[in-house]
Amino acid sequence: MPQRITGIDLARAIAILLVTWKHSMASFGARAHLEGWTGLGLELLMQLATPTFLILFGAMLELVYRPRFERGQQADTAWRLRKRALQCYGYYGLAILVFFVLLGTYSWKALPLVFTGFISVPYSHLLAFYTVALALAPLLIIARIRYGLWPLVGAALLIQIAHPLFLQLPPAPEVYGRDYLQHMSGFLYGKGVDFIGPSLIHGLSLVCFGMLFGYGLKPDSAGAGQTRFSPQTSLWMVTMATMVIALNWSWAAPMDSLQALVDASLRVTSHPTYFSVGILGAITLTWICILLYDILQVDVGRALGVFGRRSLFAFGIGNVLVNIAPDSLLSVFGLWGSVTLLFSLVCALTILYDHFEQRRSDICGFGRTVKIVS
Repeated sequence: MPQRITGIDLARAIAILLVTWKHSMASFGARAHLEGWTGLGLELLMQLATPTFLILFGAMLELVYRPRFERGQQADTAWRLRKRALQCYGYYGLAILVFFVLLGTYSWKALPLVFTGFISVPYSHLLAFYTVALALAPLLIIARIRYGLWPLVGAALLIQIAHPLFLQLPPAPEVYGRDYLQHMSGFLYGKGVDFIGPSLIHGLSLVCFGMLFGYGLKPDSAGAGQTRFSPQTSLWMVTMATMVIALNWSWAAPMDSLQALVDASLRVTSHPTYFSVGILGAITLTWICILLYDILQVDVGRALGVFGRRSLFAFGIGNVLVNIAPDSLLSVFGLWGSVTLLFSLVCALTILYDHFEQRRSDICGFGRTVKIVS
């Protein structure tokens, strides 16, 4: 019988809430005020959000979209993925329009370069990544079906092993003294300007690891309405990630390694430690959510699933609000009051949007749920 993995929705919801909180703090410069172990722990959790998204994206390609391809629904499934890519690009374009119309950041002449990725857009790297990754996803699934999962995982491992070679790659050359191509080279392979990571090639390697995670996560019926999940593949991935972290960690100065992780230095350099910590965090978070909501059937917190279902809207609308939130709020609500207000506004709009979509689906009669097919 089809089985929906509620834990994946909840893990994705937690990740988008962490991103929303991080962007809300960045909007008012609050991250500079984080201190002590509490601040360090929060920064670490926020750094795990992006890898969690990519791992779970790969898991859904394996659990949901690959079976649809294999059932002969290639055209419809590919269109769904590309439609999703267009939605991501729509939010990316909305952010650009906000910068152009309301903030005056870009000129008319610069707009074609901004819309095509030759000028970076603040806070929008993940939208740009997903636009391309979703467009390429049908090809990734076809390769998975034709050649199997292990060649994809092997290619992902080679990308991580080749980290020293990527460090030696130069950014794209300037053209007539302009760095437009360097924005694109940063996006593609991680060497350029205004790059925050992960690059397209490194991000896709994480998606492939996510497909492996999804392959091992496939649920089985245990009878009597129960669902059984095997942790074997997850444990193997956790072991490998832990070994990479242990080999690359500076044990003589462990706080230096921790600081490089939380201040995004390892993310910017596409270091294997960053991705290994991301894999470890994503798998741990997802299994905690599976244990609570799919195995123990806990009810508390299930309402947060709305942010998992509407993660694109939450990220897209949050990306707009973080750029237009006025500094004048600080004088009224204070630093953390302003951060909380912005965060709450994004959450409220996401919930309202979910109600609107559900109501529209009910009226039009095409409401549907995405199932994990065993």
